[in-house]
Amino acid sequence: MLAQQKNNRHRLLMAHNPGRLSWQEIATTQAGVITIRDAVAAGIPRTEIRRRLNDGRWRQPFRGVLITDLAPAAAAGPQHLWAVVQAIGPDAVLAGGCAAALAGLVGYDTQPVTVLVPADRRVSAPPGVLLRHSARLQITEIDPLRLPRRTTPARSVIDMAEWAASRALAQDLLADAVHQRLATVRDLREALSRRGPISRRTLITETLDRLGADAPHLTEIMFRRIERRQELPPAGYRVEGPPDEPTSRLTVRYEPWRVRVEVGSTVSQSVTEHDPGQDILVRLPARLLRTAPDDAAAIVAGALRERGWVPPTARPHQALAS
Repeated sequence: MLAQQKNNRHRLLMAHNPGRLSWQEIATTQAGVITIRDAVAAGIPRTEIRRRLNDGRWRQPFRGVLITDLAPAAAAGPQHLWAVVQAIGPDAVLAGGCAAALAGLVGYDTQPVTVLVPADRRVSAPPGVLLRHSARLQITEIDPLRLPRRTTPARSVIDMAEWAASRALAQDLLADAVHQRLATVRDLREALSRRGPISRRTLITETLDRLGADAPHLTEIMFRRIERRQELPPAGYRVEGPPDEPTSRLTVRYEPWRVRVEVGSTVSQSVTEHDPGQDILVRLPARLLRTAPDDAAAIVAGALRERGWVPPTARPHQALAS
């Protein structure tokens, strides 16, 4: 798949070099879309273009853009997006909710299609398209592997948060982007640092800080603190995934008692699972260690007591020899 994407991009880079690709090859790579300029450069006469338009074999959705494949397509499907980008020009980039949805973000309306252009570019947006300008869009913020051109998932989410209709919606989509593994907290912080002046920088920073509070390296510190305060027995710790990302999971294992505790930000509520002959599995939301540490400790201690552990304060004192 990666090799195919790189090959498609290479073919498109050749498209503006007359004689290198046929118009069919260019259109096929672009979901059936081609500009009139590229079609002519690839050898098809303008009279033939007009004939195909008049015959209904082709369609012209926007000025200078042709659709050569008239199969039914979704309103915001690849063909429409290609047509929009081609109509605006080579420096047009899909952005915001549109680009984030293409990267896999679910649960958010992608309309209207949003396109980002340089701040000094003056161009009219096609009908139904929202045009935004940016003075700080770097090449590293454009997805190098996917077409049509679009901002990276992290930049797309930061833009979504800045353009969201409300502060609450901005916070929700940042959390969803992280939990859906569209972008890491680290990716989002880096994208925010490269972004120019925006009105919600503080809100986004604080939201990312809260998300980062559930990362395993901080969760482990809180868990060890609970262990000491509640006199729980020593345990073994393991992190699955990057320790600074909230989507990673902290596993705490009490080996002699066959109790395993899994702590993660994606756990919605505390659950204790009993399987005869197997470990007792305790699942804890990461936030519980911050908001109700005593409750978290009580749940873990209860599982340990089921397996015979006795808290130090409840153990009988040994009689002294006379």
